Amino acid sequence: MSPIFRGMIGSTFFLILALPLRAGDADAAKAIVEKAIKAAGSEEKLSKLKAATVKFKGTLHEGDMNISLTGEVITQGADQSRVVIQADINGQAITFTEVLNRDKGWKKEDATKEMSADEVKEAQNGANESWVVSLVPLKNKAYTLAALGEIKVDDRPAVGVRVSTKDHRDVNLYFDKDTHLLVKSEMRVKDEAAGMEVNQETFYGDYKDVAGIKEAMKLVIKRDGKPFLNAQVEEVRREEKVDDSTFDKP
Repeated sequence: MSPIFRGMIGSTFFLILALPLRAGDADAAKAIVEKAIKAAGSEEKLSKLKAATVKFKGTLHEGDMNISLTGEVITQGADQSRVVIQADINGQAITFTEVLNRDKGWKKEDATKEMSADEVKEAQNGANESWVVSLVPLKNKAYTLAALGEIKVDDRPAVGVRVSTKDHRDVNLYFDKDTHLLVKSEMRVKDEAAGMEVNQETFYGDYKDVAGIKEAMKLVIKRDGKPFLNAQVEEVRREEKVDDSTFDKP
């Protein structure tokens, strides 16, 4: 279950083979991002807010089970996250916690366990995806942008941007062609239950103005085209910084 909690979220995302980029690709991508940042709430406002807290409720689809859950996700930058999920599985209440603090990570259900190197890497990819989706870092030179062309998302035209950075998987972002708001993201993720990589798509909708920023209040995640999570955001808060102790070992 844990991969869902990393990229909210995660959440999310298609790995594309690196191709030589033309200057026009980068320029077109930058123009798309400029419009997206302006539509979301201005570069000046977004650039100051490097931390976010999201509270949500939803349903996780895993196998033939539909699991009701609630959660809180706190992220800061590209390498810190804390996720606490409370779920009801066959009448049994379960609390799951996952924390990433830069190059270390922990999972806790009954007892706290350190993440393996592979698990830390997967969590880092998820945290980076959340950071990219926030739009805050997209004008940073550490991130390379390339235009992906136009697709349809929910029968509406959307334009895409591939976001690449060192040591992380590429993230594809798609923005509504008219509103310029983010409507879909894609990345390759590890499905722990299946033991293999899958293509994860996250769809964003029901935007509301929260403290001067347009925030998506509905998230739908699919893996290899199949339903994985439906979530309704109940509260979202962006801040300049949260205390580093938030990401201590649980």
